[in-house]
Amino acid sequence: GSRCLVLITMSLGLICALLLVFIILQHITITAERDLVKSYKNTVEEFNQTINSLQDNYTDLMNEKLQLQNNFSSLSQQKLELESKVTSSERG
Repeated sequence: GSRCLVLITMSLGLICALLLVFIILQHITITAERDLVKSYKNTVEEFNQTINSLQDNYTDLMNEKLQLQNNFSSLSQQKLELESKVTSSERG
């Protein structure tokens, strides 16, 4: 009787202790996973910001390149015109 009751009580106590350990480990694991997900989200956000910045820089550089090409074409045209004037003035 009493020995059986002690055995049942000890078994229930052991089960409660094991459940408590399991709950604590689950909490630690879930917290670590949540922190990891938050870290991943922050990293993805930083990458997206970097990509957007690089795209903006690329657009700016392409616009500058186009402007430089236009300037070069204009200067080349002016050079040809000046060479033509020099050639015609040397003949005249």
